[in-house]
Amino acid sequence: MSYRPRLNIDALIFACYDVLIDVKFSYREVVRQTVQLYLERALGLAPAKEPLLTADDVVLLQKTGQFTNYWDLSKALVIYFVEMLPPVPTPTFPSKFHVPALLAYLQFAGGILRVSVDELRQRKDIAQLAGDVAAHGGGLEGAHRALPTENRHLLISSGDIIKTNIVGRIFQELYLGADLFEREYDEPAIIIQGTGFTEHESLVIDPAVLGQLSERLPLAVVSDRPRSEVERSLKARKIDVYFQALVTLNELRQAEAKPIPAPWSLLEAARQLQPTPAHSALVGANVGDIQAAKAANQTVPFTAIACLEGAYNRDEQRAAFEACKANVILGHPNHLKELILGK
Repeated sequence: MSYRPRLNIDALIFACYDVLIDVKFSYREVVRQTVQLYLERALGLAPAKEPLLTADDVVLLQKTGQFTNYWDLSKALVIYFVEMLPPVPTPTFPSKFHVPALLAYLQFAGGILRVSVDELRQRKDIAQLAGDVAAHGGGLEGAHRALPTENRHLLISSGDIIKTNIVGRIFQELYLGADLFEREYDEPAIIIQGTGFTEHESLVIDPAVLGQLSERLPLAVVSDRPRSEVERSLKARKIDVYFQALVTLNELRQAEAKPIPAPWSLLEAARQLQPTPAHSALVGANVGDIQAAKAANQTVPFTAIACLEGAYNRDEQRAAFEACKANVILGHPNHLKELILGK
C-alpha cells in the first residue's frame, strides 16, 4: 500500500515522556513527593496533614514554567518553599560529604524553625510561580532569577546522587524503589524502602502507530534522563524495537553537551540514524523541545512538531507552542499516523 506523506521528512525523533510514555503517575508524582519529603525529612519541618502539592501544581509549573528536566523541576519547587521560610542562619558546612552528614546539617539548620509544611501549603501560589519563572526565561535558570536567595544554603541538590545531592537522592529512591535503586547505584536506599513509581508508567502512543511509522521512517528517542531509565521504560512497554537510536543523559554527559532546549541531543540522534536523514522532525510535548528543534534547524533541516498531550491547559499550551513557532501542533501523538503517512 502506498502512502502520501503530508510532511517532507525522512526521520522522526521523539521526546520520550508525554509523547511515548505517560509519566503523570511516575515522574510527576515523584516530583510532588520529593519536595514534601525534603521539607519534612531533610529539613525537619512539621509534617503536613494534606499533600503540599497537587498533581495539577506539578504539571502547571512544568508546562507554564518551561521545564524539561524533572530533577530541575524538583529543585525549583524546593527553592520556592525554602525561600518562604524565615531567614535561616548558615551553620558550619559538614566536613564529610555524604548523605547522613548532609541530612544532619539540614536538620540542624531547620531545627530553629517553627513552620509546618501545612503553612507553606496554605501560602503557595504555583500559578504565580510558574508565570514568574516563565517571565525570567523558564526552567531552573528562570527559577533562580525569579526567586529570592536568602535561604539557598538549605538546597542541597548538586553533584553525586550517592554522596552530595539530597534532592536527587530522594527523587531516585522514590522513582526506582529500594531494590532497583540498590541495583542501579550499588548503594542501599536510606529514605524509601518500598517499590518505585517507575512501575506506574503507561503508554501514550499506540504501538501500532509506532510500528507503521517505523516501516516508513527511521525513528529515534531523546531524553535528559539516565539511559537505564529510558531503556527500561521503552522495553517494559515493548516499544524499544521501533527505535534505531537513543540519546540520553549519559550521552550528554559524555559529550559535555548542553541538554534540551539546546539542540545537541536532536542533532546527535539524527546523526546516528541510517540512512542519514536530510530532513528530520522532533515530536515534543514541552516548549523546550520545540526550542531545541528550532535551534537544530539552524544546522540541518528540522521540523518542530508539538504535542498537547499532558498539558495542564490545552489552550494555554497551544498559545505557548504558537509563540515559539512550532511548525505543527497535534492533540495526541497517535495523530502522527495521518500527519506522516497521510492516512
